[in-house]
Amino acid sequence: MATQTAPNTLRDRLLKGISLQQAGEYEKAQRVYKQAVKKAPNNADAVHLLGVTYRQLGYPKRALEYIQKAIVLDPNQSAFYANLARTMMDLGSDTESLLAVCNKALSLNPREREARNIKGIALTKKKEFEEAELLFQGLLVEDPDNEDAYRNFGNLLMDADRAHHAINFFIKAVMLKPNNPENYVLRAKCRMQLKQFEPSQYELTEALERFPDNADVQHEAARLLFCMNESSMAVDYSRRAYKLDPRDYHKGVTLGVNLLMNGERKEALEILNATRKQAPAFAPTVDWNMSLAYLANGDLEKGWRLHRARFDDPASVVMKRKFDVPEWDGENISGKTILLWGDQGLGDALKSGTMIPEVMEKAGKVIIEGSAKGAKFYQYSFPDALARPAKMNVDKEATAHDYDCHINLTDLARFFRPNIQAFKAAKCPVYSFEKDRAISYLKRLQGYENKPVVGFSWRSRNLAANRARFYLSAPEISPVLESHDAIFVNLQYATVDKEIEYLKQRFPEKFNFFEDVDLFDDLLGAAALTNCCDFVVSANTSVADICGIYNVPTIRFGTQEPALLLGQDNPPWYPAMTYMRSYTDRACADFVPEIIKEFKRQIANWSPDQRNARLGL
Repeated sequence: MATQTAPNTLRDRLLKGISLQQAGEYEKAQRVYKQAVKKAPNNADAVHLLGVTYRQLGYPKRALEYIQKAIVLDPNQSAFYANLARTMMDLGSDTESLLAVCNKALSLNPREREARNIKGIALTKKKEFEEAELLFQGLLVEDPDNEDAYRNFGNLLMDADRAHHAINFFIKAVMLKPNNPENYVLRAKCRMQLKQFEPSQYELTEALERFPDNADVQHEAARLLFCMNESSMAVDYSRRAYKLDPRDYHKGVTLGVNLLMNGERKEALEILNATRKQAPAFAPTVDWNMSLAYLANGDLEKGWRLHRARFDDPASVVMKRKFDVPEWDGENISGKTILLWGDQGLGDALKSGTMIPEVMEKAGKVIIEGSAKGAKFYQYSFPDALARPAKMNVDKEATAHDYDCHINLTDLARFFRPNIQAFKAAKCPVYSFEKDRAISYLKRLQGYENKPVVGFSWRSRNLAANRARFYLSAPEISPVLESHDAIFVNLQYATVDKEIEYLKQRFPEKFNFFEDVDLFDDLLGAAALTNCCDFVVSANTSVADICGIYNVPTIRFGTQEPALLLGQDNPPWYPAMTYMRSYTDRACADFVPEIIKEFKRQIANWSPDQRNARLGL
């Protein structure tokens, strides 16, 4: 301490306060320091330590006053500036101010640990990772048990996209201080980024036992379960986290999203509206999820208006392209060229592409950009437009400039699908397919004149844990093939040999696999084969979207899909589609009997007339 000449009674009092602080008894320590300051109001150490207790008790503004007063009394103490920096950080001060205070502390004492630690945090925020890393390394060399340094080093590595290294630092922080819930929370966040869901389950179970009333731990458990598509369980943890900390808008978002995915769409919207009031003005995560909640409740106007927030939400997986021309906002473009582009997967692009003819009626010229296979598909259906692979560089900046404005395909809905009535009035189908090719495929199916042709698919190519639980395996979908005397056609793309061999051996007379049709890259071939079918049973993948755009009767099974269902029982995008919501608390295989029941109901009065009319037969 700076005061070495103070009376023993004052010194003893300060030492007692420090002992209480180290034991975590901040209120008792504060009472001791208040007595000391009352007796010696100009004692810099007493004033400084009193300020530190205010910060530790959650009153950073009050802490700031006392620590600044202590600096006025004695401006040569590095620890004062270090604790000032810590308090400023609690108050959300800018990084430059933090660095200035830390540098002042280090000018007085280059080894001041707290100042080096906070400087490393500030440099991390500025993405000056190399210098920050050197600071944390130095701290750990000096003190291998420095829990703060491990935790902050881990945060640096996370920000530097090195989560696979960060996890080891968070594990070490937990080992050093197992009674600090923040360490468990940071480790869980890192596991989530690495998609290491299984170890995170065990670790969060321990954290929940240790800290049952910690809102952040409950919140991480909810986030983990959401990522694993366990929304029914996630709702319970989300509610606890929100109840414990209702002012944290992130917890409101998590509760709202889990309610939405669990089918509780009205309450989801209520929670998200309340969360919006707690959140800052710019909170794209809130707005994006509010968009989905409005859409899920059938309020399309508000939902589409907020839908663009997805481009600014860091958790969103959409592609945000950059253009040097304005975005179309519904103005007259009769003499102009407009670029349409996709930001999500194939299924979303095909679904939104149903509005392309309406854009063509308004624009002088339409250019459509997407994947190479998508461009070929669009060109066949819309020959008066120009469809091409996306022209952009690695930074998503447009490299073609032959258009006057642009708009994302999904965002066309704001102008062309503002309500459910607009869907009912829309033409369907608007896409074309190669009829001769489709007929040639149909004729390869023995008995097609007398039996229904049923296409089927059971999964996506992406079998991540959070998606796979809503898909089936080849053996699990086989009861559908057993349920009816029909001709079953594989529409599953990216199959593996053992799946096909299983179905061939199990159903040698029923199962048909077209080896010469690339269902993944040849979309026109996939469309032709799909149009041979009288019915299709499909998981929630682009296979179902191909069926939907051609009005092929389809049973689609999957989870809640706000932007697809729009508050309806079945997707208004696809008039001939039946959407079946799989169980949220049981395996998808347990839902197969429900699929079969609906399949039998629809196929009971089968006639080839609709298929033949589609094929022109």
